[in-house]
Amino acid sequence: MKNKLKKGFAAMILVAPLVLGCAGLAHAKETSIEIKKEYRTYIKEEDGRSQFKDTYEKEGIIYRLKSVKIDNVEEVYPGDIIIYDSDPFVGDPEVYAPKEEITKEGKKYRLITSKLTKIVTEETSKYSEAPIIYKGVEYIDSLPEIVVVKVINEDLKQEIQVKLPAVDYKESSTYWDYNFSFPITVTGYDSDSYMLGETEISNNSPLIDHANEFLNYLNLPSQYYEITKIEWDGEPELKAGEMTRNAIASGRKLVKDINGVYGGDVTFPSIGANVYHGTYIDEKAENQTEKIIYKKEATATYERDGRKGFWDFLKWLLSNPITLAILLFLLLIAIILLILAKKSMKRKKNKSPEIEEEEDEEI
Repeated sequence: MKNKLKKGFAAMILVAPLVLGCAGLAHAKETSIEIKKEYRTYIKEEDGRSQFKDTYEKEGIIYRLKSVKIDNVEEVYPGDIIIYDSDPFVGDPEVYAPKEEITKEGKKYRLITSKLTKIVTEETSKYSEAPIIYKGVEYIDSLPEIVVVKVINEDLKQEIQVKLPAVDYKESSTYWDYNFSFPITVTGYDSDSYMLGETEISNNSPLIDHANEFLNYLNLPSQYYEITKIEWDGEPELKAGEMTRNAIASGRKLVKDINGVYGGDVTFPSIGANVYHGTYIDEKAENQTEKIIYKKEATATYERDGRKGFWDFLKWLLSNPITLAILLFLLLIAIILLILAKKSMKRKKNKSPEIEEEEDEEI
């Protein structure tokens, strides 16, 4: 019996290392691992340490960061950039906000930054224009060269009354105005004829027959004026020893509507306002920022944490039920063998006196 117990313990001693050895091989695996990561940064000297955690867990095993190595640094430059600065404005910012996309020289640009800032404008001089519309301007009329106009700065909501000179006149339409009349005074009415300037007209001749003579007398060109009717206005009167009589000529005149433009430098006072500052970048550029981007490849080396080896082994053991069952089975056999060994030793002890007596008798 004693030999059997010894053999059992020996077998268990031989089997346990095999099982534990296999478990150790299965659990040991790699003592270090590497993790690669590609990232981008604005900092050229950045060492990649911030990209990795201090510890890494894999299959229940804890690894601690040992080192980080940087490889393949690539500089990515910004694409073409357009800077946008709005004029100062007062009012709803949404109306003046920069557009999300613009096109310039066939390229599309995308807005990447936009900032609204409050400022106080300086007193500035700005060229400004103001329109005035003149209606029914006839040949003998003259337009003013300097006028007082109201100038408006739409962006800053400022209105100023200033004197500005004319910078342009533009005709918008031409038409005949039939509200045309003028007085005529005939002298020497009591004679057979009377004088109209240097033209002698017979009393027996109708006034309308001399319409062009009346126009020439008044220096009115016939292409702009036309007399269609002449009527006597009242009875003859004696004035300064001569008999005179008044008449009224009426007809039409060619008139124009003219748009006058008055302009010049206008000084606007300072005022609180807003401005937009924006940045556009080429829509197809890889680097959609205003700075150089450093594209890096980082390799982190992790080493297995020896201080937690026993607990790692327990975690691994609990995650491998077959190995755990074998170890429990061996432990059970060990306990049984241990019990049997104790019982065997007890029986041996109890039998020892009888054997001694028999030996004495033989002597």
